[in-house]
Amino acid sequence: MSTATLEITSDYAKLAVGYVLSGQPVLLYMAKRPLPNCMNKGDIIDSKAVSDIIKDFLKTEDEAAGLKLNVQTVSLILPPIGFTVYQSVKTTNVIASNGMIDKIDISNVMSLVRKDPLPQGSSIVDIVPDCFILNTQKVYANPPLGEKSDSLTVQAKIHTLPEKKLYDYRSTVEAAGFRIKRCCVATYCASQLFASDKTVPESYIYVDMGAKLTTLSLIGRTSPITSLFLYVGGDNLTDDIAEGLNLSFEEATRVKEKYGFDERKTSFMTPICKSQNDDGSTSLHYQKELNNIIKGFYEKFDTLLANALSTLVSKQPFKEPLMSLPLILGGGASSLNGLEKLLPESAKGRTLRRYVPHVLGARDPSAINLLGLIAADGSYKGTLEDDYHGVSTLSRNR
Repeated sequence: MSTATLEITSDYAKLAVGYVLSGQPVLLYMAKRPLPNCMNKGDIIDSKAVSDIIKDFLKTEDEAAGLKLNVQTVSLILPPIGFTVYQSVKTTNVIASNGMIDKIDISNVMSLVRKDPLPQGSSIVDIVPDCFILNTQKVYANPPLGEKSDSLTVQAKIHTLPEKKLYDYRSTVEAAGFRIKRCCVATYCASQLFASDKTVPESYIYVDMGAKLTTLSLIGRTSPITSLFLYVGGDNLTDDIAEGLNLSFEEATRVKEKYGFDERKTSFMTPICKSQNDDGSTSLHYQKELNNIIKGFYEKFDTLLANALSTLVSKQPFKEPLMSLPLILGGGASSLNGLEKLLPESAKGRTLRRYVPHVLGARDPSAINLLGLIAADGSYKGTLEDDYHGVSTLSRNR
């Protein structure tokens, strides 16, 4: 069964349709639409404009691929601003007299988790069971339907976001005509894509580098533990390039994406772009100039990132093992050529890896969250969404 995933970011609305085969996401279709002047620091500031833009995804036709899609139900990806994870353990008695676990028992134990008190202003986005435990102490990753037990215990993580943010995103998407199957925080989505890739360790720090927002997340045993964020991203570098080389934002974006940071020595130098001066003359610009601008930006960014990493680790009770966790870089801004050389302080004592999805048609770091939610939807066996209309959807870790 295919899944449609929708993500609204600082600069684009993105849709992906795919399914899971042998534990790996397979992409059928992906598209994005720009969101000019619609977003600010992860908040939707023009809900109607966003709704009007994403309506375009309801009916999708790709003549080249011979594809026609009527996308009415989507799984929605939410930004991790204000994302908090709570641990919960709840137990319920099995209803059937023969002790056979049924869907109603799963529903009952999950309803106990949903009743856990939360800070005022927070809303549950998702509940992610780590495992289910029988009174015999047998442990199951999936709901143990059909197994016998007097009681059923669930260990689960509750994912929450500020109530207003969840409402704004849901109402905007629903106003466009979509039914929302489930909501998931972007950090969780990324962790599920990485969990499907055997080359990624179970525990790491994920740095999601977006256009205007960089999120740092501690992932333990393939599951998000905590996150923090910086209001700086790839667009800030583009602004510096545009100002430094006297280019438009669009041309600066092109130059950044095409050339990036490149210190290779050549026997001759050719200009990478040109700009028009106020007096009508033309200036030619070379890779060295671009390198200096990028290096200057990342000297400041690396300091911010290294400090944020220290803060992220310092909040945990066991700091020492976390000091050497590898860094996984993702998001659209991680595509910059030469990025690994520009983060010496952040990478000190750590392995640094820039992650590019292996999925055909989506070998782009900006697609990580979309593919991750496809992986998360497809990996859940015995979907129970229909039992939870109006409440958060049950999902699970791999």
